[in-house]
Amino acid sequence: MNFYEDAGVHPVDAERTHYTIELTEKDVGAQVVLFGWVHILRDKGGIKFLILRDERGVVQVAIPQKKVPAEVFEVAGNLGAEFAVEVRGEVVSSKFTESGIEILPTSLKVINTAERLPIDVVEGKADIDLDTRLNYRILDLRKPRVNAVFRIQHCLARFSREYLEKNGFVEIHTPKIVAESTEGGANLFEIKYFERPAYLAQSPQFYKQLMLLAGFGKVFEIGPVFRAEKHNTRRHINEYTSFDLELAWIRDVDDVMKVEEKMLNYAFEKTSVTASTELDLLGVELEVPSVPFKRIKYAETIDLLQSEGKEITLEDDLDPESEKILGELFPEKFGTNMVFITHYPLDLRPAYTMPSMTDEGMTESFDLTYKGMEITTGGQRIHLYDLLVERFRAKGFNPDDFTFYLEPFKFGAPPHGGFGLGLERLTMQLLGIENIREATLLPRDRDRLMP
Repeated sequence: MNFYEDAGVHPVDAERTHYTIELTEKDVGAQVVLFGWVHILRDKGGIKFLILRDERGVVQVAIPQKKVPAEVFEVAGNLGAEFAVEVRGEVVSSKFTESGIEILPTSLKVINTAERLPIDVVEGKADIDLDTRLNYRILDLRKPRVNAVFRIQHCLARFSREYLEKNGFVEIHTPKIVAESTEGGANLFEIKYFERPAYLAQSPQFYKQLMLLAGFGKVFEIGPVFRAEKHNTRRHINEYTSFDLELAWIRDVDDVMKVEEKMLNYAFEKTSVTASTELDLLGVELEVPSVPFKRIKYAETIDLLQSEGKEITLEDDLDPESEKILGELFPEKFGTNMVFITHYPLDLRPAYTMPSMTDEGMTESFDLTYKGMEITTGGQRIHLYDLLVERFRAKGFNPDDFTFYLEPFKFGAPPHGGFGLGLERLTMQLLGIENIREATLLPRDRDRLMP
């Protein structure tokens, strides 16, 4: 039985020599082996033009009937959109392509066929609504501009991790099934855990703190977190990727902010070079934020908003409208899109947040806003057992329910702090994406559980 013959396709029997993006005029005359998909096929009668797309870019394959083997021209005439193909041939000069080259094939094989596509993969060919695109997300991700978003996101995570590893941080992996909430409130996904209830983790907060008490000193984690919020907005999803960090032996909250600003400066600079092709494709000029980032206290922020006519008080949390106003004010006032808002009121921060020693009723905490959206929440944590228990009670929690977390603080807990950064929000704001679902590989919201 030959299932390749039965399907009318061929197995891969050669090794790729190049990705399409690697070919330049310096390669004219070289023999190459390429793999990819039929992106566009133009039939001009005696000559056909195949735009071959692979994981990194596109290249034109010119198929003139008089210059290629008869079987190559015949195979080209039977190709369809998104057929997976192998092309062998010579790199030749071309006056009609942006790269200055094209491929003259000596062999063209169909590796797999494709049924009629439910959505177009060629960008700009049809206006497809986001919901339909997400229904066929795997095909949608084949579009070079969509694919580029996640290559850039990969770089942001990769170089943030690289910075932390260079500076002594240890990557950890904490449980995603937990017995209690870390953030309080009712936004928890309850699951059945054998004979008792459990929850999907809202944050690795308790565990990353405990790893400092365990002697790791500096830790970080990149992983999923879950929020059972019944919203349906452009900036919220129910599962997202959180870039969490915690470090011990800090002097104050500013030590935490210094780590984040240096990490992001490093990640942006490296991404601007490594993902330059993807950034160009999306028409994005990546502005590397200067260090240090501007700091402004929450009380001053409220004054700024009130001066713009926004009805808001010190007791209110910043809503999206407030963040949008600040996103316009900060570049005008401070010349930057990256601004730390510090010293939030006690009532607006979790129980483990250190009360401020300088601003009564406030906390040693911060949010990092970027282009009018909060992308990070962080601060100094309480490391003194009695104060921690007192703050848990003040928030309405029973300390007995959190013994696993509180008990280790009796045994010489170091002063520490950290933050949680939303990777999708960072990507969204950097690239100017309107809906966070487009910066999420496979989004999960209140209506979407597949693919």
